[in-house]
Amino acid sequence: MMQKAKLRAQYLGALLIVLWFPSAALSEVGFQPEVTVVSKYIWRGFDTIVDDRPAIQPSVTVTFGKSGLWFNAWSAFALADTDFVELDLIAGYDRALPKDLTLSAGVGYFTFPSMSHYPDKNSATPEIYAGLTTCALPFSPGLTLYYDFNLGDGVYATLCLTHDFDLKYKTIHTCALIGYTRQYKAIGVDPGISDICLGVSTDVDVKGFVLTPSLNYVIVPNETINDEDEVWFGLSVGWSTD
Repeated sequence: MMQKAKLRAQYLGALLIVLWFPSAALSEVGFQPEVTVVSKYIWRGFDTIVDDRPAIQPSVTVTFGKSGLWFNAWSAFALADTDFVELDLIAGYDRALPKDLTLSAGVGYFTFPSMSHYPDKNSATPEIYAGLTTCALPFSPGLTLYYDFNLGDGVYATLCLTHDFDLKYKTIHTCALIGYTRQYKAIGVDPGISDICLGVSTDVDVKGFVLTPSLNYVIVPNETINDEDEVWFGLSVGWSTD
């Protein structure tokens, strides 16, 4: 009971921190709910749900006007014969800088309620991140560093490239990401290039909703993370109250 009460207090504390902003920002609060279905839940090269199981991933993002502050509650539920559940809370800040630079930073708290020992220290983990992206160079390169304080106990870094192709009736979004890990050494993960992700997607407006189908492919050089490359599909449905 004490552990559950402590976890509830941590959730409440995270929410209060996010909401502790000037009234000018709070007066322009926006909500962006989204539901995504994926054929596999691939995360940093890991096949997170065993045996390539599909998942549904609902989330809601709360934005605070032009402050650059936001809060996201994200979850994942397996759609097959497994009880996998994940619930994450993330608070972030994005700021445009001179010379087409964007700074991003934030803190996340990731939990796994389906674990038998939830909510002890082995079923939850905090992580911080900071990143910098520039639009002044081709493919808008962005570098982001993450540090996990518990389960991962180390650094994960990504270099991301994005580009939009404007066709006659549609814009195609493409991205390429290279991940480097020094996390999860305690469970036998070797440091090094962890995943090379390639993705393509587009947005379709349907009566106030935005449908985003995507096709994704990940190459996993580090066999201590995944012993095979993966292809998966996704479909997101989102809307906004901004």
